[in-house]
Formats: sequence, structure tokens, C-alpha cells
Amino acid sequence: MMTNTFDRHTIHRYDEELQALHFQVMEMGELVLNQLCLAMESLHNMDLPLAQGIIDRERIVNEMEVSADTVVCSILVKRCPKGTDLRTVLAASRIVNNLERIGDETVKLANFVVYSYSNGQGDENNLPLELFKLGASSIDIMQSALEVFERLDAVQARQTEELHLNLGREFQRGLHNLMDLLQSQKISVADAVSQVLMMKALERIGEHAQRIAESVIFQLEGEETPHKLSEIGQGLPLF
Repeated sequence: MMTNTFDRHTIHRYDEELQALHFQVMEMGELVLNQLCLAMESLHNMDLPLAQGIIDRERIVNEMEVSADTVVCSILVKRCPKGTDLRTVLAASRIVNNLERIGDETVKLANFVVYSYSNGQGDENNLPLELFKLGASSIDIMQSALEVFERLDAVQARQTEELHLNLGREFQRGLHNLMDLLQSQKISVADAVSQVLMMKALERIGEHAQRIAESVIFQLEGEETPHKLSEIGQGLPLF
């Protein structure tokens, strides 16, 4: 797939630049996925050093975004790509943007662990099982999106939508359960808000991962997937 996609130009340096951009985006994606896995581990174990390490590595994710954007701009200026080549470069730019946002959401999860310690709650882990199910689903869809991009697989890209829908359903169930606990006064408003923010961060990670898969479809087929407003949480009471 990689050979058919990139090794097509008379100027072989051009092929090398496109391949290098692809691998650069994959490297960023693998780092962001690792950050997400570590964030869920830090939440599960209330591991402050692990959470702090995630926060510290955010700088590396941001630097990788800047570096990839620089390469994108260089190719656009030097090569003036058209057709499939232009879509390849634009898709890479979109994916890098979504990876950076996933990194931001991951840091929010790590910040919760730091916040818990600063409030003397570092040894407690009363987080609901639904949160960790949502975390596992977000990791699954992130892994799928990266596989889609690595292999440039339009079929799997479309299958990623089902993972996204499953994550949305889990998010809804988690919100409903929180509402039940809040109404029965089994959880404080402050704890409920914190959990909603973490669940929302995981839902957004799934949203951005889905957009990565959609960017691959755009790259391969030129098909723009209209972004649908999320129906997740519609009709739920606010608190």
C-alpha cells in the first residue's frame, strides 16, 4: 500500500518527503496513544509520578505538531502538490491537529490525579467502573485510527465508526448513572462534575480518533465526510 501510494514520482526526493511525513505523523500518533494508556493507568492506580510525567511530555507532543506542520508547509511551497498528493498532505495536517487535541484531552486526565493529591485525596480511588470502560473504548478507537492511517485502509476506516458509536453509548450510560447517584445523594456535586469532565475528555478523544479515520478516507478517495453534530448527551438533564 505504501509503495503504491508514494513511489510514483520522477523526482524520488518527493516520494521520500511524503513517506517521511507519513512516518512522522505515525510517530506522533504512537506517542499520543502511549500517553492515553498511561493516563488511564495513572487514574486506576492514582499514580502521581506517572501523571506528572504525562503532563511533562505534553511539550514533546506540541513540538511534534509544530515540526509536522513545518514539513507540510515546506511540501506545499516546494512541490505545489495536486490531486492525490495534495490530499495526502492535507490529510496529514488534519491528523496532526487531531492528535494534538487528543494529547490535550489526555493531559486533562492526568491533571485530575494531580488535583486529587493537592486536595489530600491521592490515596483514594472511588472512580466508577464506567469511566474505565470508557477509557478502554477510547484506547480501542485510537488504536484502530492509527492502524487505518498506518496501512491507509479505507475499509477499516469506515469500520471505526462503529467503535465511535459504541463509545458514545457508553458515555450516555455513564452520564445517566452519575445522575442517579447524584439524585440519591450518593455522590457529591464536586465529584460528579470531576467525573463528567473526565468522561467528556474520553468522549472527545474518540471524536478526534474518528476524524483521523475520516481523514484517511479523504486522502484515499477524496470523500469529505460531513461532520455530524454529536448526539451524545442530548436530552440529558444538566446539573
